[in-house]
Amino acid sequence: MKTITSILVPTDFSAVARNAFKYALRLADALDASVDLLHCIPLSVANPGYGAFTSSLSTAVCDEGRRDMNTFIRQGLSATSRFIEFPPRIDSFVEIGDLRSRIDHQVSERGNQLLVIGTAGRRDGWDDFLGTNASVLIKGAPCPVLVIPRNATFQPINRLCFATDLRDISTFQAGKLLRALRPFQPAIDFLHVRTDDKEVTEYDLGLLREVFDHPDTGVQASFTDRQAEDLVGAVFAYASEHHCDLVVMHRPARPWFHRLLRKSTTSEAVLRARLPLLILNEGDLVAADAKSAAGVTAQA
Repeated sequence: MKTITSILVPTDFSAVARNAFKYALRLADALDASVDLLHCIPLSVANPGYGAFTSSLSTAVCDEGRRDMNTFIRQGLSATSRFIEFPPRIDSFVEIGDLRSRIDHQVSERGNQLLVIGTAGRRDGWDDFLGTNASVLIKGAPCPVLVIPRNATFQPINRLCFATDLRDISTFQAGKLLRALRPFQPAIDFLHVRTDDKEVTEYDLGLLREVFDHPDTGVQASFTDRQAEDLVGAVFAYASEHHCDLVVMHRPARPWFHRLLRKSTTSEAVLRARLPLLILNEGDLVAADAKSAAGVTAQA
């Protein structure tokens, strides 16, 4: 995982988004990072290019969005001023277009290393079918996504719960995550939740222990195996019991037919998040190494 120097926060100016912004401000202060705010106006609301009236309307809507953005920033800074030692740099963007595509463009142009999104959690049965904005945005996100539940408040990340299915080798790159969170120096609890006794995995917790449970690694780690029918519930229950400040889950790349037939554990976790939840997509933990290796090869 890359060093976090720039955080992107999409906002619709709601209370949930305001809480995510406050969390991002305090996280940015701890990491010495900047914060980008992005507000997207759907094309259906303001669609330029269809005559003078709609062009004038889109200008007015964007102007209103900028005024709301300035108010949003002032409120966030006011609410966090007594907690922040060095207020981070804040850049704001009001754009017309699809939120997903604008986020992709923003990360490409600005180089943000972390996306912070607020979530209201599951509200009704339609969320199970359609998903929330947060659960939709984690799919194919261009960088790691930190999901902030609406009632979550910032806490220094002293302990994190890394939920692993013991199938993906990227779990062994967890040290890179700890380096990205270097100012906190968190302890890491590796947790594997089995849904049945016949579950087949690529490796076991013993191998993880061999890699991380050594004094010379500088990592304070624990290793826990549990069995439960409700995987997501078990993860958040463990994290609460052990006073973890962050839950980390990895979202593996799967063929489209697997995604169609199997419910996503990470999407379910977003809907039920009780603690800040960091979602890592395929390659997030190894991307930095790949670029470094490429640079060494080029120099050679």
